[in-house]
Amino acid sequence: SYTETLIDAAGELPTDTEVKFLSVIAGETDRMTRIVKDLLTLSKLDCGKMDLHFHRFSMQHMVESVYNAMVLEAGNNGLELTLNIQGKMPDMNGDRERLEQVVINILSNAVKYTPSGGHIRLSACVPAENRVRITVEDDGVGIPAADVPRLFERFYRVDKARSRAAGGTGLGLAIAKEIVEQHEGKIALASEYGKGTMVTITLPTNLTPNREEGPV
Repeated sequence: SYTETLIDAAGELPTDTEVKFLSVIAGETDRMTRIVKDLLTLSKLDCGKMDLHFHRFSMQHMVESVYNAMVLEAGNNGLELTLNIQGKMPDMNGDRERLEQVVINILSNAVKYTPSGGHIRLSACVPAENRVRITVEDDGVGIPAADVPRLFERFYRVDKARSRAAGGTGLGLAIAKEIVEQHEGKIALASEYGKGTMVTITLPTNLTPNREEGPV
């Protein structure tokens, strides 16, 4: 409708109105692009055609890299992002790029749904032999208890209006769950409405793919 209005009234609308309409069009286009990309990712996972490149990498370096990538965005939104690595993290077998994507997506959610002045904590530890655990905890708006069990469902959004405004597709957590499970790990979410949310990812460090290293 915005595009049709611009076409029908080309040259007749005030400049600020045209800019506003074009901004809406650009925002909706970006959102649709994210939806299509997320759907393609899920489709590949469903069909077993997602290229996961397993190799040995430093979990400590990965967590530090994610922190460095997100600390500026958090600061720009008036949030304090802290990193807590407990002890020396072991190396692990896995697709570092996909796992980074998972943690960054979770941190991005924390940034979106934590009001300015809030805090986000990225933590990593070794809870047991051959296991690593990554935790993202915030003191943001939280999630109603009735919605928590459904958060990993595709397209499920707690606050549709706010999710849309923030650019959410309702697919991020579903994709995260699929990628973590491809690594034989587990992802869990706990939240209290009005007090914050905590997402925990537990991964094996000695995962051996069924095929040779490389695309699996």
